[in-house]
Amino acid sequence: MLGFGLAVGCGTERPPVSGDGSGAGGAVGGGSQFNTDAGSGKPPGCGTKPDGSQCECLDVPLFVDPPTIYFVLDRSGSMGSPDKWNQVRVTVGKIMRSLGPRASFGAAMFPAASTTDACLPGDEIMSVRAGDPPSSGVDGPTTSALLASTRVTPGGGTPTGPTLELVRTRLDKIAGQKFVILATDGAPNCNPNAGCGYDRCQLNIENRQGCPKEGPRNCCEPPDGLRENCTDSASTLAAISGLKTSGVPVYVVGLPGAAPYASLLEEMATMGGTALSTSPKYFAVNAASEDVMLTALKKVAAKITGTCTFDLKEEPADASLVNVYMDDVVLPFEPVNGWTISGKTVTLVGAACERVKNGDALDVRIIAGCPRIEPR
Repeated sequence: MLGFGLAVGCGTERPPVSGDGSGAGGAVGGGSQFNTDAGSGKPPGCGTKPDGSQCECLDVPLFVDPPTIYFVLDRSGSMGSPDKWNQVRVTVGKIMRSLGPRASFGAAMFPAASTTDACLPGDEIMSVRAGDPPSSGVDGPTTSALLASTRVTPGGGTPTGPTLELVRTRLDKIAGQKFVILATDGAPNCNPNAGCGYDRCQLNIENRQGCPKEGPRNCCEPPDGLRENCTDSASTLAAISGLKTSGVPVYVVGLPGAAPYASLLEEMATMGGTALSTSPKYFAVNAASEDVMLTALKKVAAKITGTCTFDLKEEPADASLVNVYMDDVVLPFEPVNGWTISGKTVTLVGAACERVKNGDALDVRIIAGCPRIEPR
């Protein structure tokens, strides 16, 4: 799921009005007070009234039960070109930063680092922990931990099935709603017992090393080939089925290079309970760029965390001193395409709500303390 963050904030010399936002708020243990210093994590314009005097900004705590989003990341050798691995890890960091405390996060990558075994099943690289407090582009400890643990060189095969089985055992110990986001640029392999004809041999499917797409040469058949290069669909689908049976939907993100295996990725999404209504039924990323990957992951996150109703832990003392920010841009108080407030509930309406549900907006913050911004 993607998330969004809420903050209640000060008006400044009129913050820029939102035209393109992203986000939703997260659970905060207490209100987070902003300093007026640059880099404090406050949205632009928070801290100064229209008359130039100072006002205090405070993130309004939300009443939420944050879900767990667990990223399973393919770091196989093919992810090194053209730098897909770094693009993915940075994009995941952006998603985590935007969702903040509205979700908890964990991560595994596959294959596990090894100098001798290119098919070593993946392992957990970040245990499940709460998302970071709301911020304006500043990495907190959880986001920093993900980025540090993925600062590795891509390499090896694609042991997807056994990695997902390991993830299931980890998530079985975690309470609450849980979701897996699997990002891969190909099909699973690495099973020495798989066995296949040329139609399921990845060297043949991709026409690599002079292996024809059709027989008679099967490049996965010993003694000339390795069965580890067979598409390992059975164990992978079984692992996804196990996760779904445990109440954990699996979202499948197909990165550039995955197109030859579109039918299998669709099966995986269907088995995970997250298939889209039209093909491709998984979330397809068609270009190796951070912007394209971010757009796709935002849409996945919106499926998990997208909401237009935010329940505050306490009713604000003065609703006229509440502002909503989407991606650090103030969203004017407006009952058709902006937001409304009633008691402890803030509701995004019209176009603002659609942006959140479509995944076009990630970071929603409710901030209190300065005069409410209204349409000019």
